[in-house]
Amino acid sequence: MSSGLSTVLNILTKWHCTPQQAINILHLQANEPFPEYLSEEQLQRVSYVLNIHTSLTTVFKDSDNVYGFMTQPNNDPCFAGHTPLELIGSGDLTALEQTCWHIDSMRVA
Repeated sequence: MSSGLSTVLNILTKWHCTPQQAINILHLQANEPFPEYLSEEQLQRVSYVLNIHTSLTTVFKDSDNVYGFMTQPNNDPCFAGHTPLELIGSGDLTALEQTCWHIDSMRVA
């Protein structure tokens, strides 16, 4: 398993992702071993998770907020009362991308 994938799985665990959410977010196949090589889309998903995490560590100094943000309902129009994890946990690549860019924009706000 690549170190990037290992790091992302650690982040997803700290975000309290369910196994199914992690599978959806990373577009993995359930009940199969981790792939030796990730597809371009899977690499893109790994990158989004890493970028979200980096943005959260920039916005928040407290680790409870860094890891808790993803499970907190959010009334921002981007999240419409849902948790960011609910949105990206669907596995929708567009939701993952939008969540990444929205959280990144919080760094400059």
